[in-house]
Amino acid sequence: MIERAERASPALTSLAASVEWVRERAWIVVWWSAGRALVLAVALVVDAVGPRGYLAHDERSHVFGLLASWDGRWYRLVAEHGYLLVPERQSDPAFFPLYPMLLRAAHGLGLSYASTGLLLSNVVLLVALFAFYALGTEVVGAMVARRATVYVAIFPAGYVFSMSYPESFVLAAMSLAALAALRGRWGLAAACASAGALARPEGAFVALPLLAIALDGQRHRSPHERGLAFGAALAPFAVLASFPLYLGFVLHDPFAWSKAESRWGRHFSPIGFVDAFDRLPAAFDHSAWVLRDLGALAGYLLLLWLARRSSVPLAWRLAGLAVVALPVFSGSFDSIARFGLLVPAVFWGLAWVGRHRHADRAIRIASIGLLAAATATIPYAFP
Repeated sequence: MIERAERASPALTSLAASVEWVRERAWIVVWWSAGRALVLAVALVVDAVGPRGYLAHDERSHVFGLLASWDGRWYRLVAEHGYLLVPERQSDPAFFPLYPMLLRAAHGLGLSYASTGLLLSNVVLLVALFAFYALGTEVVGAMVARRATVYVAIFPAGYVFSMSYPESFVLAAMSLAALAALRGRWGLAAACASAGALARPEGAFVALPLLAIALDGQRHRSPHERGLAFGAALAPFAVLASFPLYLGFVLHDPFAWSKAESRWGRHFSPIGFVDAFDRLPAAFDHSAWVLRDLGALAGYLLLLWLARRSSVPLAWRLAGLAVVALPVFSGSFDSIARFGLLVPAVFWGLAWVGRHRHADRAIRIASIGLLAAATATIPYAFP
C-alpha cells in the first residue's frame, strides 16, 4: 500500500500543480470572455438593426457576418481557391498564406469558412493571452504583465481579434517564440517566429527580441547552441523570403505580392512617409476614418516611449516601432490601429500608465466603451 501511494504521489502532485496553475490564471479566461462577449453582442445588434454599410450580401446573411467582412472575405477566397493575381486590380497575393491554410484545415471539420474563421480567431486569442502573460511576467514582472494582458483582452482595436483575421494567431506565435527563446528552446522559438511571419509580415519583427536574447547569453552557450539561437532569430526573415519563391512557383511571378500591394494603395519607398502626409488631405476627403489610424500611430509612439518606464527592453521597443512606423513608408496610414495589436511593448507601456488603481480603472472602463463603439463601426470603417 505504501509503495502504491508513493507511485501515485508524483501524479497527484502534478495534477495539483496543474489545477493551481489554472486557478491562478482564471482571471485571463474571465477577461477574454468579457471582451469576446462584448464584441459578439455588438455584432448581433448590428446584424439585427444595422447599419449595413459596405457589408456584402453573403456577410449580411450570416448572424456574425460583420466579423467575417473586409479582409476576412479575401482570406476565405485564398482558403477556397488559392492565389490569383489580377493585373491592375486588387487581388489576394497581398495576403500571407498561413491563416488561409488554417482556415482550410479547420473547414474540414464541417463548418463554413466564415464560422471556422470566427471560431479559430476567438479561441486562439485565449492561447495568445496566456502566452502573452507568461512572456510579460518574465520581461516586465507579474504586476505589469497582468494589467497588460487585461488591456489586450479589451483593447478598443481588439475587435479584430474576433474577426476572420490572423492577428490572434500572430500575437500567440510572437509571444510563444520569445517565451521559448527565454527558456532556451530555440527550435520551438524558430518554429513559432516563422509561423507568425508566415501569417503576417509584422510577425517577423519578433526577430529583434530573439536576437537580443541570443546575444545576451551567448557566452554561456556552446557553439551549437549559439548557432541555434541566431538561427531562430533569422528564421522569420527566411520565411518571408520563401513567400515570393512560392508565388513564383504557383503564379509564375515572384513579385506578385508587391504588385498586389500596390493595388491596395501600398508601395514602400524610403520617402514613403512623405507621400503618406501629402496624401492625408485626399485620404480624409475619401474617409474621415484615417484620423483613427493617425491618432493610433501617435498613441502607439507615446506608449512605446513610456514603455521605458516599465523597463521594457530596447529590442521590444524597436520591434514595436518597426511594426507601427514602417507601414507609413508605404504611403498610407491605413490599419495602423490594427497593426499595434501586435506590439507587446505598447501594452506594457499602457500598463505603466495604469499603475495606479484609479488610472487602471479608467483605462478598463474607457477600453470597454471604445471596444463596443469600434465594433459597431466595422460596416463603415476598414479595420
